[in-house]
Amino acid sequence: MYSPKKFGVKYEPPTLVLFYVDKATDKLHRRSIPVRKFDGDSSIQNTANELKKSSHHGKFIEGIPQKQIEKLLKLIQDKIKGLEPKPNPTENKPAAQLDPDKNLNKLGDDELNKVKAAMDIDFEKNRIRPGDEDFEYDKEVDFGDAGKIESGWDEEDDYSDPDF
Repeated sequence: MYSPKKFGVKYEPPTLVLFYVDKATDKLHRRSIPVRKFDGDSSIQNTANELKKSSHHGKFIEGIPQKQIEKLLKLIQDKIKGLEPKPNPTENKPAAQLDPDKNLNKLGDDELNKVKAAMDIDFEKNRIRPGDEDFEYDKEVDFGDAGKIESGWDEEDDYSDPDF
């Protein structure tokens, strides 16, 4: 029995790429499923059905919804026709909004991972790398004294530890 984990496309040559776990050995495998005799006029639904019925690949993709296979075949067909793939409108949206008053220590693993993913997206948007136009190696910023809070740590003290 096989458990699919990731399913994607490779455009050159047109191929469906499947990452799955073989439950007998509990190992992750990668399988390339070439999409032969598929062009801009081919029926996506028929091609998806043929792949599912295939004696060679069918057992690996039987757990994948028909709609997902058709969506990936549509991406390949659009690329063959010379069309650029349309970006997924939910792709750039963060998985969860960060509430500054929310205690992240009390979140479960799934919720915490969603918040971390949203933070990673924001980080990557704002990240400036060497070679970028705005990159400055040793950037110094003076924030002024506007929000300075006295803590007592910086005060001079008459007492000092003689052993220190």
